[in-house]
Amino acid sequence: MAAPGYEMMPPGADNKMAPQGQWGSGQTQGAATDIFNNLPILMVKQEIALIEACGIEAKNRYRVAPGASPQQTFIYAQEQSECMERICCSPCRALTMNLHWGQDNKGPIVLSMNKKSHCPMVPWPVLLHVPAWPIFCTWIACAFASQPPELNISRNGQFIGKIVDPPYPLFCCTANAEIYDGTGQKVMVVGPMSLCTCGMICPCCNDAVVPVNYTANGQQAAQIRRPALSLMECCCKVNRFEVDFKGMTDPTHRALVFSSAMLFDLQYWEVKDK
Repeated sequence: MAAPGYEMMPPGADNKMAPQGQWGSGQTQGAATDIFNNLPILMVKQEIALIEACGIEAKNRYRVAPGASPQQTFIYAQEQSECMERICCSPCRALTMNLHWGQDNKGPIVLSMNKKSHCPMVPWPVLLHVPAWPIFCTWIACAFASQPPELNISRNGQFIGKIVDPPYPLFCCTANAEIYDGTGQKVMVVGPMSLCTCGMICPCCNDAVVPVNYTANGQQAAQIRRPALSLMECCCKVNRFEVDFKGMTDPTHRALVFSSAMLFDLQYWEVKDK
């Protein structure tokens, strides 16, 4: 439920009655629709899947809420993927992540993200283990030669952009991604950030903060932050992170930034058993 006096409105609905500048005040009907109702900060929480306690990778599910009211879910994200891919090689799996309006997967889909299967890169320190060179050298060569992880974003069935995670930075122990709009122009860069920071190595001890910068002028466009996780979150292999839009108003750019946060979680923050 929304806070007293405010009502979360579905995209495209008449939202003129919501006070401007407050969460819940999306754009009015007839204007470009922001699926996040112009909220300045979003809190994304991954749901606990008990099956993962048995070492089986489950479909990821997330609840999206206003940063100021993290218990008031208004978008539900659910992964669609093949069981054998998740169990045998979860980092490589193809998936579709659908964002449903409401508190469960019964609501209409407002954003869809599609990722094809790929060969994931590994950081160069694995090469310090010389006996494993035949395996890792072949693996690294395949990762460089194949298509990098790519998340294609669709809204109302229309392609609006993609997020690409190039392999070379990860090989150099750096995490980043590139955001492209629907015309193929690179508009923003996520990161880079070192994989050797405290927030990446020990997520229960420190925050992990990832900047999102405009390509044209290098200025910060948004910020993705994973707060230090609780002991339960670490043990249950779930994540919780914020997307701060830093005043960004363009609905398409906001959707792309949010999608980049989801890919970053899948690529770098998700605990992978395989």
